[in-house]
Amino acid sequence: MKGIRGFVLSLILLLSLPVERAAAQTQNTKALNWLRTGLTEKELAKKIAAYHKAIEFDSLLVEAMYNLGLAYKKQQNYVLAEEWFAKAYAAKPEKLTNELKQQILTELGKTYKKTGKMRDSETAFKNAKVVAVDRASRADISFELGRCLYEQGRHEEALAELREGQKLSPNKKDNFQNFIELVEKAMESQRLYVAAEQALTQGNTKQAQTLVEELRQKNLSEKEVQTLAAKIDSSVKVETNRNALATLYEQAQKETAAGQWDAAITTYEALLQQAGTYKDTPAKLEMARQRLAEQQKQAQVEEDYTAGQSALREKNWTMAILAFEKVLKSDENFRDARKRLSEAERELEDESTETVVARYYVDGVAALNRNDLGNALAALEKVRRLNASYRNVNNLLEEIDQRLQQQAKPLATVATEKIENLYQEALAARAQEDWLQAMVALEKLQLLQPNYRDVVTLLAEARAQVSVAGRNAAAAGDSGSVWPAIGGVLVALVMLPVLGFIVFSSSTRARLHLLRGNLLAAAQLYEKILARHPDRVKLYPLLANIYLLMHRQDERAMKIYQAVLNLNIATQKRDEINAIVAQNYLTEGRTDSDAIAVLENALKTERRKQNYSHEIGKA
Repeated sequence: MKGIRGFVLSLILLLSLPVERAAAQTQNTKALNWLRTGLTEKELAKKIAAYHKAIEFDSLLVEAMYNLGLAYKKQQNYVLAEEWFAKAYAAKPEKLTNELKQQILTELGKTYKKTGKMRDSETAFKNAKVVAVDRASRADISFELGRCLYEQGRHEEALAELREGQKLSPNKKDNFQNFIELVEKAMESQRLYVAAEQALTQGNTKQAQTLVEELRQKNLSEKEVQTLAAKIDSSVKVETNRNALATLYEQAQKETAAGQWDAAITTYEALLQQAGTYKDTPAKLEMARQRLAEQQKQAQVEEDYTAGQSALREKNWTMAILAFEKVLKSDENFRDARKRLSEAERELEDESTETVVARYYVDGVAALNRNDLGNALAALEKVRRLNASYRNVNNLLEEIDQRLQQQAKPLATVATEKIENLYQEALAARAQEDWLQAMVALEKLQLLQPNYRDVVTLLAEARAQVSVAGRNAAAAGDSGSVWPAIGGVLVALVMLPVLGFIVFSSSTRARLHLLRGNLLAAAQLYEKILARHPDRVKLYPLLANIYLLMHRQDERAMKIYQAVLNLNIATQKRDEINAIVAQNYLTEGRTDSDAIAVLENALKTERRKQNYSHEIGKA
């Protein structure tokens, strides 16, 4: 490390400039007169002119050369000062006294420093020290030599020279001590700097940071330290990024080993997004995608097989046939699916054609309501084969065909502006740490275009944050967190003044229970009211909404849902209620006109949703 810059030495040795010498060994009277003129002149320019005249008459007049060097030094013309000091020393070396040699060499050493010739300066000071006539002079020269060595970064040599000079001049002990402390501080800084560089080279960034911080605490803000600190910071960032990538890769490996393919895919994609190609990540990602597809396929087969078994137990032969046919299409040797299919077909043969057609129709409409176009197509095709004019089967098949064509269109047909708006909405919510809003926007975006930009990574992050927030809220026991779960439904139900109640009726108590989030107590009160006053039509949708919040589908809840539909009561939750009732009819295997009506209403609702989504896409 170079010598510490920026420190101003406030140490001034009590050394006066050399006195201009009057005596001169010359026989030339004119030279001597001009020398005396130069010594007595006040103006530097006239001094310099006089000394030059003296040298014209005696070219070896050492005193004139020496004093000319001093004059040029006062002018800060160090190049000419150096030249004349050197000439003075070389003119009559054999006749120079030690005192004059010491003076010339000392001044020459100082001038060499000014012109940047540090090695020549060092040599001049060492030679001056050899011919010094007394201890005080040697001490002064040691001080200058120590400073010369210090400025070359040779701290140990400088320290030795200064300690020697301190011994030679007890009167100037404090001056030497101040400089010695400065050199020792520089040595310690150099040690720390070298150690920090070595630590950084060896990859030990923490140790390097500690050493640089120690340097800064010593108030050393030199350029070299700042540069080293920048290098360390850069190295820390690289190391942090490398560790983060390694951690992600390790996490993906664990998820892969555990068969958590969905999570592994998300992690591998995040890894590739941050580092491009990292190790064998592309191959691992492709493998995870294939395994996930296989896992999903197997899960779907299991689900279809279970649905077929359930349909058999419920003697819903058409549903069983559709389920087992789907199983065999994916895996023709899956368990006893073929045997179960034959069993369902035999049982179906014993039923009338009208009943079979009705069942297939119900199955097809239900599948269409779920947007399960594959099962809907299979069921309704069977209807058309058995009775091509049955109800609106041809219209439904045409609708399915149109939906399939829409799904087959490339994702690029979805409005780019709509997608980008959702993306920007998600980014804005993320910036404000509104993770729930970000997750909603990203899930919408993923439905429209799953691989858009970094939506997969952002969605995984948002879901994780929402999950953490949920756990924190649960751990804190925050009773207020009931309201976000209930959403806006209760607000619509319970818009009533809280203050001013004098008589608390059953209806009022029920609403107070709702305000407190006690759904069960509110439901029980409404149930008692309707048991006594079944004509209070407005309470049916209120109780139905509470059941929806409680996810109830028991017999009592189903009766309330059916009452809402039968009485045709206006409610924002009508579509949701209709879907639950329709599903219940399917479970019971009902194919009567009421069940078909409910299913067809559910289908109309699904169509409205499809049309709305289509219009939004166009917008």
